[in-house]
Amino acid sequence: MVTEKKQQILDTALLLFVEQGIQATATAKIAKQANVATGTLFHHFSNKQELVVTLYRSIKDELSQSISQNTADNVGSSDNQADALKSTIESYWHQAIEWAMSHPLKWQFLQQFANDPQFKISQQQDVMTSSMAFLVEAVKQGQQQGVLACLPIPLVLNYCHYHYLAVTTLFIEQPELSQQPSYQDGAFQMFWQGLVAKP
Repeated sequence: MVTEKKQQILDTALLLFVEQGIQATATAKIAKQANVATGTLFHHFSNKQELVVTLYRSIKDELSQSISQNTADNVGSSDNQADALKSTIESYWHQAIEWAMSHPLKWQFLQQFANDPQFKISQQQDVMTSSMAFLVEAVKQGQQQGVLACLPIPLVLNYCHYHYLAVTTLFIEQPELSQQPSYQDGAFQMFWQGLVAKP
């Protein structure tokens, strides 16, 4: 359970990281703006890296919950395994895009984290594997069915993550494009083609 002060620190850190950059933001400034003592910040987070990773994990968990809560009602049933899997993953995709469009500040932080050399790709993949377990399971299922290419899961997750960031960057910078079916459908088709097993 996140205490009120801990959440206050995380919320303040998010604002400052997006505004000033992760590495340019001092913990003392976060504490001051959050109206807590520096000692209180370090009581909740042993160092700045732990604070950043905790914020990253909490946002990824929020994204995950949004996708999983909103997907069940949008997935059509099909007797064809390939169609059913594609429908499920397409629903995940569109829910993730909608979340990014609705949470631009949190999305900006995810993008900053992804491009910060202080944080390894393995850290992102560890968080994604735990928070997006439903996606990992869908990919494994698709691979077992022969619908998706049998590629290493870390490679697939990296592809999913960076394709998502690329598309949401375009849609957030040019929101009118996100309303056009050719862009929405085209973005998913590009994503799907990178996953499917080739005949």
